[in-house]
Amino acid sequence: MSRFVFSPLSVWLLLGLILLIVVGLPLLFLGIIGAALSHLGFSFWVIVGLLILIVVGSFVNIPLYTMQPKEERARKPSGQYAPSMYDTMYRTDRWPVEEQRGMDISVNVGGAVVPVLISVYLVGMVVFGFVQTDAWFLVRLLAAVGVVTVVVYLAARPVRGIGIATPFFVPPLVTVAVSLILCGGFGLPAAIMGFVAGTFGTLVGADLLHLREVYDEGAGMLSIGGAGTFDGIFLTGIIAALLASF
Repeated sequence: MSRFVFSPLSVWLLLGLILLIVVGLPLLFLGIIGAALSHLGFSFWVIVGLLILIVVGSFVNIPLYTMQPKEERARKPSGQYAPSMYDTMYRTDRWPVEEQRGMDISVNVGGAVVPVLISVYLVGMVVFGFVQTDAWFLVRLLAAVGVVTVVVYLAARPVRGIGIATPFFVPPLVTVAVSLILCGGFGLPAAIMGFVAGTFGTLVGADLLHLREVYDEGAGMLSIGGAGTFDGIFLTGIIAALLASF
């Protein structure tokens, strides 16, 4: 076999490359988040604190309430695939028959609470004049949130046993395009609009407006931002802010 199988890399070098990928990718991801936050005007130590809060908070879910059914009814598997956009990723005929008794709704600290607080802070900076914008900025910001909300709502699909699935590229691209158009180009106002519109648009369009559909799919629990830092709510805002800031 040695004549047919040949590795140009030593075992230790190969292990080193694997370790570099395992360690380097998360560091690269955190570096991208840090770059976006720096473009939004945060100082170094504030960024460090936010990154720690995001990572630690991604393991914390805060219970909100439980959606109670009008009446208990059996949930039977449909035997069908999810909509065509997701049929290569998820199957909906593998979940067992169960009774729908209610859905516990919680919010993830790292994936939803932190980006919402950052968004509120950025809006406050604009309102109190710490960021120079024109008088119509907040009106355009509301319009951007509305556009992103509608697009994300139409793109998102509840998937039985999974939750809400949204094409990864749709929310960031729409948010960046809307922010650049409404702000007339790149810069800090566009970055702020991108982060705020991406955060609230994805939060409302993907999660809040699809709560009833997720419940009807038989989910027993839904965590808003539950994938932590990898959730679409946070990533959309970060990517949009980073791209719009150049």
